[in-house]
Amino acid sequence: MSKQRTQEVSNSLSSSKGFPEIRIILIGGRELGGIESSGKSSVGNTILGRNAFVVGRRTARSVQAEGEVHGRHVTVVDTPGWWWNYAVEYTPKFDILEIRRCPTLCPPGPHAFLLVIPVDNIFPEVYRMALNEHLEFLSENVWRHIIVLFSSITPYDDRSFKNHLRNWPDLQLLLRRCQNRYHVLNIKDRNDTQVITLLEKTEEMVAQNNHNYFKFSKIVSLEDEREKIRKEKVKQRILAVKSQRTELKHVSSNFQAFKAEEQYLTDIQIVILGASWAARSSAGNLILGEEAFQVDESRTTVFCEVRHAEVHRKQLTVVDTPGWFCQYPLEKTSEIDKLEIRRSVHLCPPGPHAILLTVPTAIAFNKTYRTAVEEHMGLLGKEVWRHTIVLFTRGDWLGETTIEERIEEEGEHLEWLMEQCGYRYHVFNCKNHTDSTQVTELLEKIEEMVMENGHYEPDEKSNPFNELELKLKKGKTDMEKGRRQKYMLQELFKEWKKKLSEVRIVLLGGEGVGKSASGNMILQGHFFDITLQEGFKPQPRTKQCMMKGRKIAGCQISVVDTPGWSTSNLEDAKEILRSVSVCSPGPHAFLLVLPVDKTFTKKDEKTVMELMSLFGEHVWRYTLIIFSGHWLKDTPVEHYIACEGEALQTLIRKCENRYHALVDNSHNIKNLLEMIEEMVARNRGEYFTQQKREKKTTTSVIQWFTGKALTEEEWNKREDELIVRMLEAAVVDLESKQPSGRRRQSFDNPIPSMSGDSLSDTTSSVGTLNPADKVSRWLRHTRNNAPSSGYDTMSITSSSQHSKMEKIIDDIARNMREENRARSFSI
Repeated sequence: MSKQRTQEVSNSLSSSKGFPEIRIILIGGRELGGIESSGKSSVGNTILGRNAFVVGRRTARSVQAEGEVHGRHVTVVDTPGWWWNYAVEYTPKFDILEIRRCPTLCPPGPHAFLLVIPVDNIFPEVYRMALNEHLEFLSENVWRHIIVLFSSITPYDDRSFKNHLRNWPDLQLLLRRCQNRYHVLNIKDRNDTQVITLLEKTEEMVAQNNHNYFKFSKIVSLEDEREKIRKEKVKQRILAVKSQRTELKHVSSNFQAFKAEEQYLTDIQIVILGASWAARSSAGNLILGEEAFQVDESRTTVFCEVRHAEVHRKQLTVVDTPGWFCQYPLEKTSEIDKLEIRRSVHLCPPGPHAILLTVPTAIAFNKTYRTAVEEHMGLLGKEVWRHTIVLFTRGDWLGETTIEERIEEEGEHLEWLMEQCGYRYHVFNCKNHTDSTQVTELLEKIEEMVMENGHYEPDEKSNPFNELELKLKKGKTDMEKGRRQKYMLQELFKEWKKKLSEVRIVLLGGEGVGKSASGNMILQGHFFDITLQEGFKPQPRTKQCMMKGRKIAGCQISVVDTPGWSTSNLEDAKEILRSVSVCSPGPHAFLLVLPVDKTFTKKDEKTVMELMSLFGEHVWRYTLIIFSGHWLKDTPVEHYIACEGEALQTLIRKCENRYHALVDNSHNIKNLLEMIEEMVARNRGEYFTQQKREKKTTTSVIQWFTGKALTEEEWNKREDELIVRMLEAAVVDLESKQPSGRRRQSFDNPIPSMSGDSLSDTTSSVGTLNPADKVSRWLRHTRNNAPSSGYDTMSITSSSQHSKMEKIIDDIARNMREENRARSFSI
């Protein structure tokens, strides 16, 4: 359209009631899981009544189309979508540039922005925040020109829409910001009526804006000039890479001879590294030509996996590895993930020919991402870069653009990565399984790299196999100790355990550890707002304790969510302390939430200890550790605990080995509630309180000798100390390396309950045995038949270990008999 005609039409808008021209820009995000596209291109085709935009391929560049629609000249601009749940700092710079320049494609400016959202799509807070951040590139004034367009593939009535709207408060906020302007469009039915209605709504909005269109800044108008400069740089980059590959082939005096001796590379060994969601497993499947590695939208690889296949007459070995968070530095990555990354290069001896570093084109390679890559690759030493090829995954995100355009626009951090690996890179579209050239070209690049640098030789001195084996072995022993002690406590207190009619829980933990999500899982519903993902701009957060509750299976469950703690914030500390009174008269359990996708350091331990001390030392009797998140998938949480080391293990011991890996299913929640009931029984049915309980004094024979009467609290303390010694004695045989004997069910004498039932006792004149009597009696009867919990190295077969166990049990039994005899003479 000529500039003269554009001006004429624009002038007519202000003087006429008619709208001979309407200029529209389509904007919107893309879903990470579920509905991947918003349907913007289909909306554009429906408005124009023809297939003007390509459907089924992501719109990578802003593109314009126009046509006559019901007496109006309509111009429509389609734009790249962003990930709805990603902060703007993770949107590639190329996409941001295209969003900024879209108004220049419909001069002098658009009348309307149609924000396209699938009508049945979820819309949590992170979506609204992502939208706000991306529209800031256009200006605050853009909201006056937005109509929310809900795309649908089936007829959709107003009643269904309003029911959907009630489920998403942030969608309601969005509509209010747009002055409740919205339209539902069936993109599968090119019905003239729905398009006419949309155009009339657009005209009404333009009239409300005094017939003004959206004016873009002068800075944006300069983008066309920058585009020319960028295209020239991209052309130079492509030529430079081609020249580099040509020179490499001529470095060898006889490259053809190298190709003739291809026997050297009939076997190619590849290790794939990269961040989570970088499509490592998908890339491995594409290379091997089969579904060798599991793939879904969650984290799939927890331990290294090795697969083999014959591809293009070559035997390929591919090692898939656990990913790391692209926004996490190495210090936050769990120890088990670090060990697996180091272990990967030892799984294909004598060493891999290539390290493929997967980097998704759908996310920005910013400073944070660069730091994560640099530090995690550093686990394999500086030499790793000479054997690394950057594999750009999610190639479908590129659309019709080239990877060189993306590299050029992304800037210094991606340029640094290119320099590190000698400008060796390749692109994979893992959704395109029919293009075999993707793999053949990659194998050629690997051959060229091997010709220049040989294969990667891992340092055998730093072989993590022994380290991992020792940690997992120790973890297994610790796990069996915990299981045995847990079983013994269950038996000791099983008569006191009962189905509670009410459970009061307080969630504790740092910011972003998953407290709110854990609360929602326990209550089996959306009760607490989930904290925004890392990368979004800081938002006002709830600084007050919040209690929610519901009845589940006849039990009233109350959960108190607390502010994420910080040792530097005194107000947070006071509010966390107030959680006890919020669930008056007091909580039955404190759930200390720890994420399994991060490491637990000495610093973390110190922070936890300081803040738990606010409640007093007795808080640990009421504390249970919750490991949140699905990062480990089906891997036992004990593996994570074993690899993390002493800081976490000390914390677990403080909680008497009470911990639980929380996942979102009813059976898992039921197990958690049972653990809480067992803890309540261990605490003699008491809930936590900071108020001093009334001390009941018991006069006994001890007072006759010492002149001191013991309170009920002191008796309980003595009893607890003896039970702890019993638990320590019960696992002393686990230090032995002898093989297992009997199973857990093979106790020759059952563990006594703590209910106080009448039993005969040769050591006491009292007919009714209290808990301490029962422990003593049971220990004496079982000392020659030590119990086994059903796992390896659980029974005492060594005579020295047996003697040690006997002595400990004799000492405990003697102490318990003496104290019980004294207690039985109470007046």
